Amino acid sequence: MEASAPLSPYIEPEPPTWQPRAIWVSVRLFCGSTAFFFVSFVFAYFYLRSINSNHAWKLGPTNPSLGLGLAIAALLALSAIVFRLGALRPTDTVGAGIAAILMAVAAVVLQFIEYPELDFGGASGGYAAVFIGWTATYAVFAIGGIYWMETQIASLWRARREGVQRGVAEGVPAEDIALMRAGVEACSFFWAFYAAIGVGAFIILYLV
Repeated sequence: MEASAPLSPYIEPEPPTWQPRAIWVSVRLFCGSTAFFFVSFVFAYFYLRSINSNHAWKLGPTNPSLGLGLAIAALLALSAIVFRLGALRPTDTVGAGIAAILMAVAAVVLQFIEYPELDFGGASGGYAAVFIGWTATYAVFAIGGIYWMETQIASLWRARREGVQRGVAEGVPAEDIALMRAGVEACSFFWAFYAAIGVGAFIILYLV
């Protein structure tokens, strides 16, 4: 018998009580990988700005709308705050989640509305390339985050219809309730982290 073979013909499944903790750890690792992805834009911004090769950092007018940028950042921040606070209050999670989703969708819509209003394109120097690359990638990835929020809120709403109120299950296993709450906590944590990246992008791209 090989050393790696199990000692028993039956492999015990992972205890259900471990799953919420696994979700808690996983989302934080996911936030770390997300940070490493977007830090590449931060590096590109400051690197290209510092070397300003051939004076090509900005070619022509490159002035994005401060009002639209502020509105996008504010909607993202409010969405994250509302969802995070709602995740801590089981009775308010569904309502807070719906409000957070609407604000996040509005932020993404405003981002794509901004592009036709820009007085520059992706070839208008290093700044323009970083601006469009960063904001477009962020907006597209945000759609995935919004979908994740929607699935979590839909699951809670369905559970509430089946008799789940104030975190107490009536006919639904307690393990399922704990798992749903862990999923909402993880999603709200990620969205707060992602919104913070968006606010950071606003500060760098619009104010620095």
